[in-house]
Amino acid sequence: MTKDAGPAAEGLRERKKQQTRERIARTALELFARDGFHETTIPAIAEAADVSPRTVSSYFPAKEDLVFPEAAGTFGELGVRLRERGPDETTADALRAWLGEQLPQWADREDEIRAQRRVVDSDPGLQAYEQRFRYEAEHMIAVSIADDLGASPDELEPRMAAAATFAIFGVFGDHKHADGSAVDPAEEGLLVLDRALRFVDAGIRALRDGQDTPFLR
Repeated sequence: MTKDAGPAAEGLRERKKQQTRERIARTALELFARDGFHETTIPAIAEAADVSPRTVSSYFPAKEDLVFPEAAGTFGELGVRLRERGPDETTADALRAWLGEQLPQWADREDEIRAQRRVVDSDPGLQAYEQRFRYEAEHMIAVSIADDLGASPDELEPRMAAAATFAIFGVFGDHKHADGSAVDPAEEGLLVLDRALRFVDAGIRALRDGQDTPFLR
């Protein structure tokens, strides 16, 4: 066996594991969209994905995780991007750069994301589960904005700015042209986000530059 066989074999195993994970998540979403979240069982997902129920549970310990397979990784990447931003880069700057990287990937998964949205919107329990990710993401952004301001994440200004920043995601998802047609995420998404983030960034910079004024304190 050559010296490179070990790392090569390990890389192959990781790719196969990722492919299996993606197949399970894709199959589950198709069944959820067709039959309903609660009506779809783990054994049914396992059979359709050609794996064992134990394999499904090993990749996705909670059934709800099958609806949000990318959430942990996506928000993890955002956290790293915010923590590693440059000294002259605000949270809005870093968020804009991160979104620029994500939008093409989201555009490629547009049908999947729409199906996911329909499944979530049809079930109050899934909406509550999704809210946990939103709280975590909003807190992450608040921590980053607090660092911009030299403040505590628990103070009013970082929390308000984080809420306004995170609200952009919802507005962006509903944004349409004047004729009612949808905005293309890959081609026009950044233009829409730039306009929204410009307001947020101006607010963060204004708070940072005037944070010791009586009006803000």
